[in-house]
Amino acid sequence: MNKIYIVTDSTADIPSKFAKEHNVYVLPLTITHKGKTYRDGIDINTEGLLKMLQDEELPKTSQVNPKLFMDLYSNIIKKGGEIISIHLSSGLSGVYQSACIAKDLIGSDKIHIFDSKNVSFGTGLLVYETVRMVESGYTINDIVENLNSLIPRVRMEFVVDTLEYLSKGGRISNVAATVGNLLNIKPIVYTKDGKLEVLDKPRGAKRAYNRMIQYLEEETIDKNLCFCVGNVACTDEANEVIKMIKDTFNINDIYTINAGPSIATYCGPGTIGIYFFTRDEK
Repeated sequence: MNKIYIVTDSTADIPSKFAKEHNVYVLPLTITHKGKTYRDGIDINTEGLLKMLQDEELPKTSQVNPKLFMDLYSNIIKKGGEIISIHLSSGLSGVYQSACIAKDLIGSDKIHIFDSKNVSFGTGLLVYETVRMVESGYTINDIVENLNSLIPRVRMEFVVDTLEYLSKGGRISNVAATVGNLLNIKPIVYTKDGKLEVLDKPRGAKRAYNRMIQYLEEETIDKNLCFCVGNVACTDEANEVIKMIKDTFNINDIYTINAGPSIATYCGPGTIGIYFFTRDEK
């Protein structure tokens, strides 16, 4: 059986230690600020990115170039390997398309590319489960089949502390951001059909955290699969949410991550995300 290699991109927020320990290839998006370009997670970390957010000029992200995919895929194919490549939602970025272009140019059936239809560790959940399957000896066909089943079961919600960065990034108007901040609105965003949509707009952090818990109650959490809470520079607040989850759902094994620069660019500090799978109701 050919060795199976796992590829993803930096928006999946896979911790570098985990990637190294489990041989996950993470291709970086690029971040441009004041004429300089940085590779996400290589040339810049989240702390450095947050310093950039203090400027009037917001950093901008760019998708992974197809050539990077081609070079990596070609090297793996030459070694006789097969590839599982999992990426940020095609509804939010062109990363998935870049991977598909590379596959088409190489012309190999040993490359299996997946649109996570999600963002941040919503993609990372799928990488995490793929690692588990590879290390458990699953065949490539079984992994492909399982991933196609898992993708529609991923759920992600996050709350932002301020609307300032969504405004700077052009996601909402300046007027809406000003009014929202004056009213202390903490919008909760989730993924639906590969796009980001507003779940609710509660006022104040406590109401926002309670609404996030309510969303979990509305879903059927699969406690047998990875459950994760991530944050951008607000560990104490994230720990408060983790305690609420443990007390409400009796989930003790919660994976924690710090969101990377690409995600932090548009969310800003004070963002908390919850990522999980729903149960298979078949």
